[in-house]
Amino acid sequence: MEWLEANSIPEECNICTNEDCYNCDTAGKRWTLSREDELCLNRILAVRAIARLQRKVAEIDAELEKMRKSF
Repeated sequence: MEWLEANSIPEECNICTNEDCYNCDTAGKRWTLSREDELCLNRILAVRAIARLQRKVAEIDAELEKMRKSF
Protein backbone atom coordinates (compact mmCIF):
# COMPACT_ATOMS: atom_id res chain seq x y z
CA MET A 1 0.00 0.00 0.00
CA GLU A 2 1.14 3.48 -0.79
CA TRP A 3 0.60 6.13 1.87
CA LEU A 4 0.53 9.73 0.70
CA GLU A 5 1.28 12.73 2.88
CA ALA A 6 -1.32 15.51 2.88
CA ASN A 7 -0.38 18.72 1.09
CA SER A 8 -1.15 20.81 4.12
CA ILE A 9 0.13 19.19 7.28
CA PRO A 10 -2.38 19.35 10.16
CA GLU A 11 -1.66 21.96 12.83
CA GLU A 12 -1.18 19.20 15.42
CA CYS A 13 1.73 17.82 13.37
CA ASN A 14 3.56 21.16 13.28
CA ILE A 15 3.98 21.18 17.06
CA CYS A 16 4.44 17.41 17.48
CA THR A 17 7.72 16.00 18.80
CA ASN A 18 6.77 12.33 18.40
CA GLU A 19 8.62 10.67 15.51
CA ASP A 20 6.19 7.72 15.22
CA CYS A 21 3.45 9.23 13.06
CA TYR A 22 1.78 5.88 12.44
CA ASN A 23 0.93 5.60 16.14
CA CYS A 24 -0.59 9.07 16.47
CA ASP A 25 -4.27 10.04 16.78
CA THR A 26 -3.75 12.60 14.01
CA ALA A 27 -2.10 10.21 11.54
CA GLY A 28 -5.35 9.81 9.59
CA LYS A 29 -5.35 13.53 8.82
CA ARG A 30 -1.75 13.55 7.64
CA TRP A 31 -1.47 10.25 5.76
CA THR A 32 -3.94 8.88 3.22
CA LEU A 33 -3.98 5.93 0.85
CA SER A 34 -3.53 6.35 -2.87
CA ARG A 35 -6.85 6.21 -4.74
CA GLU A 36 -5.94 2.82 -6.22
CA ASP A 37 -5.12 1.34 -2.80
CA GLU A 38 -8.28 2.85 -1.32
CA LEU A 39 -10.39 1.23 -4.06
CA CYS A 40 -8.65 -2.13 -3.60
CA LEU A 41 -9.24 -1.99 0.14
CA ASN A 42 -12.90 -1.05 -0.32
CA ARG A 43 -13.31 -3.94 -2.76
CA ILE A 44 -11.83 -6.41 -0.26
CA LEU A 45 -14.16 -5.11 2.46
CA ALA A 46 -17.17 -5.38 0.14
CA VAL A 47 -16.30 -8.96 -0.86
CA ARG A 48 -15.96 -9.92 2.81
CA ALA A 49 -19.29 -8.27 3.62
CA ILE A 50 -20.96 -10.21 0.79
CA ALA A 51 -19.48 -13.46 2.11
CA ARG A 52 -20.80 -12.70 5.62
CA LEU A 53 -24.26 -11.99 4.24
CA GLN A 54 -24.21 -15.16 2.14
CA ARG A 55 -23.39 -17.18 5.26
CA LYS A 56 -26.23 -15.47 7.11
CA VAL A 57 -28.67 -16.23 4.27
CA ALA A 58 -27.53 -19.88 4.29
CA GLU A 59 -28.17 -20.09 8.05
CA ILE A 60 -31.64 -18.61 7.60
CA ASP A 61 -32.39 -21.01 4.75
CA ALA A 62 -31.23 -23.96 6.86
CA GLU A 63 -33.46 -22.92 9.75
CA LEU A 64 -36.42 -22.43 7.42
CA GLU A 65 -35.81 -25.87 5.90
CA LYS A 66 -35.87 -27.45 9.38
CA MET A 67 -39.13 -25.70 10.17
CA ARG A 68 -40.73 -26.83 6.94
CA LYS A 69 -39.68 -30.46 7.46
CA SER A 70 -41.28 -30.52 10.90
CA PHE A 71 -44.75 -29.81 9.47
